[in-house]
Amino acid sequence: MTMSLSRRKAGNVVALVMVIALNGLAASGAMSGDSIGVIANRYRSLFLPADYVFGIWSVIYFGLISSAVYQALPTAGAERAVHRLGMWWAVTGALNVAWISLFSFGQFALALMVMVIFLITLVVIGERVRSGAPLSRADHAFVVWPQDIYLAWISVALIANSFQFAQAVQWSGFGLAESTWAVAMMFVATLLGAIMAWGRGNWLFPLVVAWALRGIGARYPEVAPIADTTRWLVPAGIVIGGLAWVASRRTRR
Repeated sequence: MTMSLSRRKAGNVVALVMVIALNGLAASGAMSGDSIGVIANRYRSLFLPADYVFGIWSVIYFGLISSAVYQALPTAGAERAVHRLGMWWAVTGALNVAWISLFSFGQFALALMVMVIFLITLVVIGERVRSGAPLSRADHAFVVWPQDIYLAWISVALIANSFQFAQAVQWSGFGLAESTWAVAMMFVATLLGAIMAWGRGNWLFPLVVAWALRGIGARYPEVAPIADTTRWLVPAGIVIGGLAWVASRRTRR
């Protein structure tokens, strides 16, 4: 193993530790005086899932930690993972920290712009980790799937943050009810899940979308358009996403 590769492996571990530490500070309120949850609920929108849904960050960070450990191993698979991720692992870490910092201090417009760039970098990573030689089971489990979950959640979070920003600036929604916009974006997110399952083989994307939408329905059971839509759209999205993934596998074979 070259010194350059060793440094990149160590740098990836350090970057992840910093992301987790700073996110912990933001989540506890130690960064700005208010936790992320408190700030989000201050500008609550109809695309905000119930608080328990954000437990998915535990899954995301478990996957990223597992990925960092895998990259640190003295194996050919680990070396391939480091090369495929390249500088983008550190870039996403920096953008994660930038977003959480800006959001914590109420810089919502800048935070939204950073999240757009964040999403783009995750798309780039998703393409890179699938490139090159055939992927082993370990590559899928420790490199591809953690990034797939990450990408899916940030995609949903970008929609949620857009709604939150609209609340903060008191956008009129072109005269349409917020519930109408929320339902429309639920369909968009579900469609995106099916597209990602079919086009990129990302079977986790529809499941993450379903998790988020179910949480929105759970937060707003009294809002009929939200509750009624999520009741059937969540299972429909899972089924359609699953069928799209199966179709994708058959096509590639």
